[in-house]
Amino acid sequence: MVWISKCPKQIKHMTREEMLRVLAFVGSLRKLRDKRTALGSIDARWNIISYAMERHLDGKLLTITSLADAAEVPYGTAMRRIGELIGEGLLMRRPRSKSGKSFSLHPTRELINQFQDYAAEFKRTVGETFGFSNSETEEADENFYFGGHYMASKILSYPSAMRIGVGKDQPIRILGPVDPTFITLKKIASQLNELCGAQFEFTILPLDQLHEEMQENQRRVRSYYDIVAVDLPWIGQLADSGAIMPMNNLIKEHHYRGSDFHNTIWQAARYRGQQFGIPIQPTVELLFCRNDLLKNVGLSIPSTTDELLHAAQTLNGSQRGLSGVVMNFGRGTPVAHTFIQTMADFGSPIINLDHTVDGFDTDNITSTNYRPLINTIAGRETAEFLRELLNFSHPESLLCDWDRRIGIFSRGQAAMTYGWSIRAAKFELDENALAHGKVGFAPHPAKPGLKRVSPVGGFALTLPASLDDESAKRAWKVMEYLTRPELMKLYVQSGNLTSPRFSTSADPEVQAISGMFRVIDQMEQKGTLKVWPRPPIPEFNDIASILGQEIYLMLNDQKTIQDTLTSAQNQIDKVFRNNGRY
Repeated sequence: MVWISKCPKQIKHMTREEMLRVLAFVGSLRKLRDKRTALGSIDARWNIISYAMERHLDGKLLTITSLADAAEVPYGTAMRRIGELIGEGLLMRRPRSKSGKSFSLHPTRELINQFQDYAAEFKRTVGETFGFSNSETEEADENFYFGGHYMASKILSYPSAMRIGVGKDQPIRILGPVDPTFITLKKIASQLNELCGAQFEFTILPLDQLHEEMQENQRRVRSYYDIVAVDLPWIGQLADSGAIMPMNNLIKEHHYRGSDFHNTIWQAARYRGQQFGIPIQPTVELLFCRNDLLKNVGLSIPSTTDELLHAAQTLNGSQRGLSGVVMNFGRGTPVAHTFIQTMADFGSPIINLDHTVDGFDTDNITSTNYRPLINTIAGRETAEFLRELLNFSHPESLLCDWDRRIGIFSRGQAAMTYGWSIRAAKFELDENALAHGKVGFAPHPAKPGLKRVSPVGGFALTLPASLDDESAKRAWKVMEYLTRPELMKLYVQSGNLTSPRFSTSADPEVQAISGMFRVIDQMEQKGTLKVWPRPPIPEFNDIASILGQEIYLMLNDQKTIQDTLTSAQNQIDKVFRNNGRY
């Protein structure tokens, strides 16, 4: 039987994670029909196809033996069904040895296309059934993310109190960054005390001091803090060193479901198959553009790096005191992150990650992946792009960190900037900002011909590994509460433009605060948000430290591009060798 597509437009909106969720959902329905009742019988053909697609989407090896086992019918019957699918051109054999005796199986392009059509139509049908979409609109499939736990137009209530409080006999100490969500948490600590029946103590520190305090806390016999907020790229280092504990068992014990979170953001708190954190303040780096200024010169929001350079050059000086763009080129961490994240626009991570269907694998990083990719074609293209962009950048760009950059843009001194979504409140919520109500949001522009991606960053709540069992249970209860949808809404209403949950973003009252929430939801649905530009490896801070010096010197014309890339490559290579990576 051949599936005839009726919805080709939807295929591009189905992410890998959505298709995996379709497979899981259909599988659970078939199991209910075939194994728990007498209403159906085992469908070997579907079992083979679904298993083959699952392995393909996960980027895992598919052998004929494992495929026959997945069919759930006698071996001979399974082999006949597999042979039929090969004969129909839906599966193909690929030799794994010169003799050809060993081979792997793979879905063909025909099977992949048919499954994508099926998944898109399945999603549309579910959406129409449960009121998530409207079949009469072309954007029906963009109205929801398959597997997200939310209802369209549902207004979340004010947070309710815990039925059983945490207890005030011991304080709940939380360590976090000087960032909007944690500033809000500290301000509303008295409210949280009442809601949770607890006594909260918040310590918030600048990023570098926060990292130092986490390392100091690890050296203590027992953690001073009950919960620590971790910058997502630090997950690998803190997990490897035993500073934070894996949460898979807690998640399973409490039947905690992460499917309401943006999948990319949920995955960003994972390391080597273990969940180490619950997202609380995720953020996405976007391109912020003044729509009014672009319109004045007859341009639209740039979608490629070439278009961005052209727009920056055109807008630079087009009005008195206006720069084309303001960049985060400050020495150290700011310029390092700018280089790392811009390399993704030229199609490359900073280390040799394995390719996946929709990007690069950050969940299974082995010794072969620890090879720096700085002194490469993509590295050179990145360096040349940033140096050229400097010509049209605000004169303070070489001094900029995140706060200074967004301040310059908000005051109307630059027409464009890259910026973390959490910081858009600076102009979105301040009616006195010159940029207020005039900003368009878009993913990072990419090198012409490449897919656009936007890096995911922000913080996740984690549990220190030295907590005893009783303290860990109390901390988990608080962590679960602080990341509930209604709490996320409270953070937004307090001026924090961040939401890792679909249910929070779908709230009409949240959407009324900023159109950026819908833009980010759509980017997640289209697979634009990515973790791989900032891989969670233990050496991430070392890499940033090296690049923060080298790239800064290059932008100040103190080193050539080639000398910069060679030096950075060699230094990072030395770090990996000293750590025994290869």
